[in-house]
Amino acid sequence: MDKKKKRQQRLDRIGIACGILLVVLAIFSIVSGNKAPVAGVKDSEIPESAVTLTGTADGRNGPVTVEVVADAEKIYRIAVTDHQETEGIGSEAVKNLPAAMFQAQNVAEVDAVSGATISSAAIQEAMTNAFTSLEAKEAAIDPKTFGANPIKVELAAQKPDVEALKQEGGGHIKVLTSADWAETYPNQYRTWKQNEENTGMDENGVLEDYLVEYPMLSTLYDTYGFSWDYKGARGHMFDIEDVTSTERVGGKTMSSCFTCKTPNMTAMALEEGDAAYGKPFAEVKDMMVEPISCFNCHANNPLNDQNEVNLVMTHTYLIDGVGEDFDSIDAANLSCGQCHNEYYFESRKEGKPTTLPHDSLESMHPDAILAYYNEPNWDGQGFADYTTTSGVREIKVQHPEMETFLSEGSPHRNKYSCADCHMGQTRDENGKTFSSHYLISPLDNPELIEAECSKCHADLVKEVREVQAQVENRTYSIGYELMFLHQRLIEVQDTGEYTEEELAAIRALARDAQFYWDFVFVENAEGAHNPKLTNYCLDQAEDLCNQAMAMFHQIVKTKP
Repeated sequence: MDKKKKRQQRLDRIGIACGILLVVLAIFSIVSGNKAPVAGVKDSEIPESAVTLTGTADGRNGPVTVEVVADAEKIYRIAVTDHQETEGIGSEAVKNLPAAMFQAQNVAEVDAVSGATISSAAIQEAMTNAFTSLEAKEAAIDPKTFGANPIKVELAAQKPDVEALKQEGGGHIKVLTSADWAETYPNQYRTWKQNEENTGMDENGVLEDYLVEYPMLSTLYDTYGFSWDYKGARGHMFDIEDVTSTERVGGKTMSSCFTCKTPNMTAMALEEGDAAYGKPFAEVKDMMVEPISCFNCHANNPLNDQNEVNLVMTHTYLIDGVGEDFDSIDAANLSCGQCHNEYYFESRKEGKPTTLPHDSLESMHPDAILAYYNEPNWDGQGFADYTTTSGVREIKVQHPEMETFLSEGSPHRNKYSCADCHMGQTRDENGKTFSSHYLISPLDNPELIEAECSKCHADLVKEVREVQAQVENRTYSIGYELMFLHQRLIEVQDTGEYTEEELAAIRALARDAQFYWDFVFVENAEGAHNPKLTNYCLDQAEDLCNQAMAMFHQIVKTKP
């Protein structure tokens, strides 16, 4: 072989070796780019009391997983063990944020890495999830020690002093109306009056009719009031008008239907207790004159002794509904949650008072709520609002915005409150900053989007509309599946083809499926508050509905 050929072969081998080396280096670069340097102490400095906690959250490009070694008093080590964040952008947060949190011994008291806001937020959320995990609880680690409260707590809520309110009113609780505060708080009053613009009417002055827009409702709510009158949502200013004009109200209707419509009902319940809810609707109708306003959130005292905003939970069932977590939830969330919640009328108590089906943050999850309703504590069976023609004992979910926003999976619950998004800060003509009392979607607030939302969202409106469209499509399709299930039950219930035990098993699946579906359908954000939980509920509804339909065929096949 001549020298020229040997030299070429040698060069080829060198080229191949270099190529392999470059591939190895590239793989190493990718792998090492996805691993953050460990922030913390040496192994020898970690005490036996420490435990390893893991948390995951959604980053810009995928899940971000954080591993934390800590005990009840100190964080000893933090590392991002897995991520897909963009090299040179999100990866900067991966490299730098763990060290900052370790140095601060705090999850929240560190600034996001410039240019990597979403990745920074994901790491902090993953840390919070680690500190609020079951393992952390078993190790007696309090998340608050390290600023890892999963829910924003900026302002503490207050409980009402009923006796003081009675004394101020000369023996009875008097409701100071919004007009009473107009001169003292002109900006708040002016923006509150703007809510009169939210009429819910179309250009022809007609309210949306859900029974037309969602034809399956006539079957799903069959025998219940919502099957013959169900209009679109409107602003708070029209609450009394809507409830007194709906065809759902009849001779047996109780005053509890005014619960979230007027502070006049709120004051009556504070003064008289549960018995107030059981009064005839017609008897109290003329007393209900003030729409949702100042008293509901401030109990006649907008400022406390320190001249700070005073938010009072005048709906005491809400206090029971969060139990020991009362101080772990921002006052603004609780204030809105007084009305924007899932509730039922407790038939086992005098007056059938408005009641929440949970007593903690953990029990707000739809799984826990359904388990509560399914307990055989109501005359030997689970709770039901109505029974359909198909024989299904149904739960009519109300409007679980609080439960949805505060449940696990909510992307914003640890950073924002309801007020932050729906009562954005604005300025008056003199440049004074105040919280607008014009209650609108953040999508309709360009000032808020530019000042706050744009930090993480390139196009918030587009992102939310895409989520809502996807949820709406699934809601429609699964709603029709539930309708077909009810129709099938009606067809066979008197044919003798199935035993009562077999039908009962199918009805139980139908009941649970519709609960999960309704939890999404009546939640006013259409998935935007918590896309993860929303799709979980729709998955459950679809799966349970399919199981029920499959049982028809399985039972027939197994019969001799």
